[in-house]
Amino acid sequence: MPWQKRRPLAEEDKSCEAAAAREKALDLLTGRDFSCAELYERLCRGFRRETAAGAIAAVQRMGFLDDEKYAAQKARSLLAQHKSRRAIADALRRKGLDKPVIEDALAALYAAHEENEETADPETAAALALITRRYARKIAEGRQDLVLAALARRGFSYTVAKRALCLAADETEIA
Repeated sequence: MPWQKRRPLAEEDKSCEAAAAREKALDLLTGRDFSCAELYERLCRGFRRETAAGAIAAVQRMGFLDDEKYAAQKARSLLAQHKSRRAIADALRRKGLDKPVIEDALAALYAAHEENEETADPETAAALALITRRYARKIAEGRQDLVLAALARRGFSYTVAKRALCLAADETEIA
């Protein structure tokens, strides 16, 4: 029945057709980008491990699968959603990316923002955007402690959260 969770296939019941695995990988990649580990896990649901690994290698040779490009794109997307550096790294780690790939993506992301004078610190800008969008009422009530706690839960460091609170207070004084 459709509402019941399907049982995973036994290894001997899984397909070992390399062409079908490549086709499935390409089909999945038409919907959205995947990391290599993520795509491998998806392929292992219906194909044997060796077949899935071969399909991943084939798709990489074709140029459709690149962990570095995926990490950079995902990091940019998460920063645009006002995520902290720690939250971005955690999300990339959950996607199955290696630590060096994550560090390179974050370094490139923050280096690009440091060159731009207006957004010298994108993490502070993200925290400030969250404060003005979600926590303005709490600041108006004088509950900066709650806002600091909320930002800490979202992965912002104390110094970044405090700096963003000071900037938000300056903006409210001006307005």
